Amino acid sequence: MRKDDTLKMEKDELFGEIVYEDLWIGTTEITMFGENQKILLNIYGEENEEITPNQRDAFSQFKAKMPDIVKESEDKILEYYLDNCEDYRAMQSNSEELEKIAPKISSLDELGKLVTPTSLLIRYDFEDGIRRVGILCDCTWEREHGLGISVENEEVVEIGLQDIVL
Repeated sequence: MRKDDTLKMEKDELFGEIVYEDLWIGTTEITMFGENQKILLNIYGEENEEITPNQRDAFSQFKAKMPDIVKESEDKILEYYLDNCEDYRAMQSNSEELEKIAPKISSLDELGKLVTPTSLLIRYDFEDGIRRVGILCDCTWEREHGLGISVENEEVVEIGLQDIVL
């Protein structure tokens, strides 16, 4: 961004303070792995267009059903990790790093030490009535590509690299 560009800051009734910088950016909170954390809120859209009613509904429904969505996300991340752990372990050459990056685990408490939520994405509205939200996380085993959780109509539909929701 050039210094002479001005950011368009708005106080939105639902989203709070948001600023437009290629997409709408604000902050929100999520409770994941037993910890409440402030994370980025990204709302896809164009600067001169309104945030759609479907996007507003996606955020409202996510917030209302967050405990259930997060519980389902945690369970599916654990399943995903356990399914892929040996592959991630095989990619490591340093045995000291191995136990930091891809340790053998069996519980959500252990998983919580490996995964940190960073952003909630309110995805584009394709005018098909589907409420799309993505949760981005940093994780020890995939530092470059991170972890993505794709949520549609308050159901976790996919866990994978962040590009599934970007």
